[in-house]
Amino acid sequence: MSENKRQTELDILRLLATLAVIMIHGGLNPLTDNLMIKYMYRGLHAAIVWCVPVFFMISGRFFLDPERDVSAKKILTVYLPHIIVPFLVWSGVYTAYGLISGSYSHLSTFGVIAEFIHGPYHLWFLYSLAGLYLLTPILRKAAADEKTLAYFLIMFAAVNVVTQYLIYVPKIGGMISDFIERTGLRAVTGYMGYFMLGYFLYSKKDSMSKKTETAIYVIGILMLIATIAAECFISEELRKTDFVKQYMKPNVILYSAAIYTFFVMKMSKIHYSERTRKVFAVFTECGFGVYCIHAILNGFVPTPVIKSLPLITSLLRVACLYALSLALTWLIRKIPFVGKKIT
Repeated sequence: MSENKRQTELDILRLLATLAVIMIHGGLNPLTDNLMIKYMYRGLHAAIVWCVPVFFMISGRFFLDPERDVSAKKILTVYLPHIIVPFLVWSGVYTAYGLISGSYSHLSTFGVIAEFIHGPYHLWFLYSLAGLYLLTPILRKAAADEKTLAYFLIMFAAVNVVTQYLIYVPKIGGMISDFIERTGLRAVTGYMGYFMLGYFLYSKKDSMSKKTETAIYVIGILMLIATIAAECFISEELRKTDFVKQYMKPNVILYSAAIYTFFVMKMSKIHYSERTRKVFAVFTECGFGVYCIHAILNGFVPTPVIKSLPLITSLLRVACLYALSLALTWLIRKIPFVGKKIT
C-alpha cells in the first residue's frame, strides 16, 4: 500500500493489539495474594482479549477487499509462504531451545517432531491464518455480494450464541449441541466470522448511520463491562476454561467489533503527519516478527517487582518485552535475503 493511502489508524490498532497480546502472555502475573489485585488482573485480562479478534478483522478488511489483488495464485505463492516459512523457522528455534534447556528430555524423537509440527503456544495463530488464507478465494465471492455477506454474518451470530451459551442450558443443552453437530452449522463459526466481519464493517464506513454507529459503541461498552464483571466473579473452574473471555464468545465479538469500528470510523478521520505515518508503518512492518519472537524472550525478561504498584510492574515488563522483540526483529530484518522472509 502506498504511503499516502496507508491506513495509519489500523497500524495504531495493530500496535495496541500486539501490546495486548504481550500483556496476556507475559504481564498478567500479579505476584501477590491480595484478592483485590487479583480481581484487577482478571478484569484486565478480560478487557484486552479483543486483541486477537481485531487481528483477524484487520486481515479480513484487506484480504476480502475487491479492489485488492488477492488471487488464489497469489495466496499460494506469496501469502502462504509468508506464514509457513516463519512458522518452520521459529518452531525450529523453540524446539532447539527445548532440547538444549532439557525441557524436552522426557520426549521421544517422535515426541520432539510432534512438538515441532505443533509449534509453540502462540503460533496457533499462524495455523488459523493459513486456513483463512486458503479459504479467501471462496470468502471473497461471498463478501462480494452484500446480501450473501449479511446472511453469513447473521448465521455466524446465531450459531455462535447457540454454541457458546445455549448448549449449557440444563436438560436441553445436550440436544441443542447434538442438533448443531448433526447439521454441520459449526462451519459458519470460527475465526472466518471475524474475517468477514472486519470487511463488512469497513465496507460500511461511509454509509453507516450515526444511530447504528452509536448502538455498536453502546452495546460494545455494555458487553465489555459485563465480561469484566463476570470474569472477576465466576468460579475458578469456569475461569480456567475461559468461559466468558474466550475469543469466540458473543460478548467478546461485540466489544471487539466496537473497538474495530471506532478505529475505522473515528481514528481514520484524524490527520496524521507524514512522520507519524512512517513511525507506525515501521511498527506494523516489524509486528509479525515481534509476535513470533516475544514468547522466546518471555522466559528471560525478569519481572521488576514494585509490590505497591503491581500494574506498573506489569506495564514495565510488557514495555521491555516489546522493545526487545522490536529491536531483535529490526536486526533480523537487516539480514540479506533471509531477515524479511522470517519476520
